[in-house]
Amino acid sequence: MLKYIYIDNYKSLVNVEFATKAINLLLGANGSGKSAVFECVKGVRDFVCDGQRLMNLFPTTSLTRWQSIPYQKFEFEIEGYGGVYRYEMSVEHDELKERARVDCERLFFDGKPLLRMETGEVYLYRDDFSEGPHYPVDQTLSAVGAVPPRNDNTKLTWFREKLRRFVVVQIVPPMMHEVSPQEAASPSAHLENYASWYRYISQDQGVAFQLTEELRQVLSGFDHFKFEPYGEKHRLLKVCFQTEGAETSTEYSYNELSDGQKMLIALYSLLYAARMESEYGWYTLCIDEPGNFLALPEIQPWIAELYDRCEEGLLQALIISHHPEFINYLLASLTGYWFERPDGLSTRVKPIAPQDNAGLPVSELVARGWLMHE
Repeated sequence: MLKYIYIDNYKSLVNVEFATKAINLLLGANGSGKSAVFECVKGVRDFVCDGQRLMNLFPTTSLTRWQSIPYQKFEFEIEGYGGVYRYEMSVEHDELKERARVDCERLFFDGKPLLRMETGEVYLYRDDFSEGPHYPVDQTLSAVGAVPPRNDNTKLTWFREKLRRFVVVQIVPPMMHEVSPQEAASPSAHLENYASWYRYISQDQGVAFQLTEELRQVLSGFDHFKFEPYGEKHRLLKVCFQTEGAETSTEYSYNELSDGQKMLIALYSLLYAARMESEYGWYTLCIDEPGNFLALPEIQPWIAELYDRCEEGLLQALIISHHPEFINYLLASLTGYWFERPDGLSTRVKPIAPQDNAGLPVSELVARGWLMHE
């Protein structure tokens, strides 16, 4: 579980830090820095887990405009494997040459080092924290991501695989593709690859069955998914609906569905994919505006299921939403953070305090500007 985030010198985020719980609602005006936090989480994940180069994830244009400091810093704490990991990375930028490199990258477990990368040299430590090999590395790539698994570095390997289970999405139904060229182990940023990702998660028959049963309850007429050959290796995702009284179901290609139907399918797929068996524990879902494209009766059941999963320790969620249903439901447990940018400068993050709302819904307090912060 992600426990702590620190970000410095990234867009409007200057010395921003906050602790995270099982479920978290991020509130604030547009442009206050909420989505920038998600960008940093996804950037670190892609850097460590997918081998992406630093400049593609944290370009010089992402430096805070009103500062002259050429360094960005990112720190995460993640609980798991019987302890607490701390990941630290400092990025050095050269704005004139439009280049970036890792100044330092460190990974600790319960305060003891697993890896240090400084001035282009990596120093590895074994599971018992004894010193291992050291060697030069490419400072545009993650040293943590490049270490091959071995019997004596299971702690480091576990951290990397856990980070792979961080999912950061802003679902945009019109961008989803109905044709899958191959399986995809992770959803893309806007879930454009839904067909390929579902092709991957449906290999777990238990997850596929549970998702199908749930969608039959929440999506009118839904019966099942199916894939049809589309060329030699590609597959076309189809959705079958059962009309009452009809002997056979009606098939639609995925792109024939409405944006609301695709959004609902995507949201429940995220919940049920998080049930896939793994030694690396639960998923951390970071979802930006999950209420888009949905009707009011469709939102509340999904929120309730998300909340229950998080409370049961089966999932962690960070949600950005301006939707009243999310605000009123999730803030009942005081799991909120308020983002603001006084004078349009640096972001400030404040825990949302208990509300004396005089009978008004919390969303109404937000609309009136009466929400109290600690």
